[in-house]
Amino acid sequence: MKWEVDIAPWELEYGLQRAPVRLPEGIKEGDPPQPFEINEEQRQTLFDDGAIVIPGLLTEEWLEYLRASTDWQVQHPHFWSIAGVASGLYDYIQRSVWASNKAFADFLYYSPLASALAGLSNAKELRLSTDLLMVNPNKGFKWHQDNQNGPIDAFGDNKALRWWVTMDDCPPDHGAPVYLKGSHRNQKVTSDMVFVDLERDGLLAYPELLEFRPKAGDLIVWHARSIHKIDGPTNQDWEASKRRVLGGTVAIDDARYLAGGRLLFSDMGSHGMQDGDPLVHALFPKIYPSSDPAERAEAAAGRCTRTWEGVTRMWGGMFKSMAEMSSFANVVNLGGAEQKGTRS
Repeated sequence: MKWEVDIAPWELEYGLQRAPVRLPEGIKEGDPPQPFEINEEQRQTLFDDGAIVIPGLLTEEWLEYLRASTDWQVQHPHFWSIAGVASGLYDYIQRSVWASNKAFADFLYYSPLASALAGLSNAKELRLSTDLLMVNPNKGFKWHQDNQNGPIDAFGDNKALRWWVTMDDCPPDHGAPVYLKGSHRNQKVTSDMVFVDLERDGLLAYPELLEFRPKAGDLIVWHARSIHKIDGPTNQDWEASKRRVLGGTVAIDDARYLAGGRLLFSDMGSHGMQDGDPLVHALFPKIYPSSDPAERAEAAAGRCTRTWEGVTRMWGGMFKSMAEMSSFANVVNLGGAEQKGTRS
């Protein structure tokens, strides 16, 4: 299904949005996230392989809640989506959607997501460092690692987790995330790289592929250093199917603010933190063991927003992140570079 999104300035919404969806029965303001049991075998699989699928994270109620929130968001595009939608990479894409639409914030506060992520990492505390709503990618993403993880150390051991919550069944012939098993332990791909060359970067040492075809309501979790790709539909149209995903990164236990002067799309607000400070601020909300009332109030008041100070800080990191941005262009085949050692 091709989703036409009108990003004309007069069609966009600019402030705090509230999708008219109701939380599942029994959820109250201030509740901890709903429980979800993770076993030792799943923890070990993530540790060893660098990626795992957790089936059935969402109940039918939570799945319908997230789908309805997403469909409403696409029909009421926010100003923050304009660059991503204009790029044509997705029918709709928006970072920091939790901060502009309360429905997504509530999902992070109260769904079983945080409990599952904490169980996989044995975390005492989790904070959201970035999120991303993605609807129908129109281009494949070649072999890469993720480094838009927010102002944290996402590459250290048990420092952060990447996650995807899927709202639709994966089609049988495209759209499956594929990971190089164990590649999170590679020592050759530097932290500023996005696009990788399997031969040049020593990644042929990881010959086993993990191909995940998640069902609606499943959770995929991986280490930020895990090398992966996704093949999109050849005609850039999902036809009868859809690909709706909410994803992001969580920081684990006593995280520190570490922007390092980089261009970070999730760090465009005013917070006063300097490198090395504890990552404690409403812009990076605590979601486990429970959300913080004061941080929830800041978000609900629309104060977890982008500011000129934050945007200026982000663009100040452009020069330092030029290699990363150039590498990203190759991931989505914007740079025209050919990749050696590619596995189909």
